[in-house]
Amino acid sequence: MKPRITEKQLRRFYKLLSVKMIDFDCGAICAPKNEGVPYCCDNVSCVPILFREEFNWHQKNGKFWQRMPPVNKRIKKYIDESEDYYVFSKCPGVTGCKRTKRSLNCMMFPFEPYVNKEGEVLGLTQIDGDSSDCPLTGKPKKDFSPLYISNSIKFWRELFKLYPEEEELYINETKKRERRAKRRGKKLRIFREG
Repeated sequence: MKPRITEKQLRRFYKLLSVKMIDFDCGAICAPKNEGVPYCCDNVSCVPILFREEFNWHQKNGKFWQRMPPVNKRIKKYIDESEDYYVFSKCPGVTGCKRTKRSLNCMMFPFEPYVNKEGEVLGLTQIDGDSSDCPLTGKPKKDFSPLYISNSIKFWRELFKLYPEEEELYINETKKRERRAKRRGKKLRIFREG
C-alpha cells in the first residue's frame, strides 16, 4: 500500500497539534473516577487509532505504540470493520506516557471536525458522550487555546486532502451529530477560528 502521509507531513501535523489545548490537567479531574486512569488514556475504553504511516513512523522511533489485540468483542469488531489505513493501537498508559509520542488521535481528543456537505471544515465539535467521561466536554470555548482550535482546523483540512474517505466519514458524522442535537432540543456547539 502506497503511503499517503509523508514523514514531513507527520512532523507538521504533530507540530500543529502539540500546542497546548487547555491550561489545566484534565486527566487529574477524570482519573479518580476511572481507577486512577484518565478516560482518554484507558486503552480499552478509548482505543486509539493511528494512521498506518503514523504507526510505522512511531515504530521506527521506538516501540511506544503497539498493535491493540482484540481483547474483547467490541474491539475485535472495530478492528474488523475499520479502514485498512488505520491501526488500532495501545500505548504504555498514563504511567509510561511520553507527551511527544502521543498520537494525532490523542492530541485531538475530545474534538472532531465539523464539516459541511461540501466537505469544508467549518470548525470543531466535541465527541458525543457523557461529560463525566471527559471533563472537557461541555467546557466553553474560552477554556481552549484559540491557537489550538485554529491549528486543529488546519490539520483536518490538510488531512482530508490525503484521505478523502475521512472527509466523507466526517460529513456523515456531522449530519448525525446535528440530528442528535436537534432531537435533544439542543444547539450543536461549534468551535470556530477567531
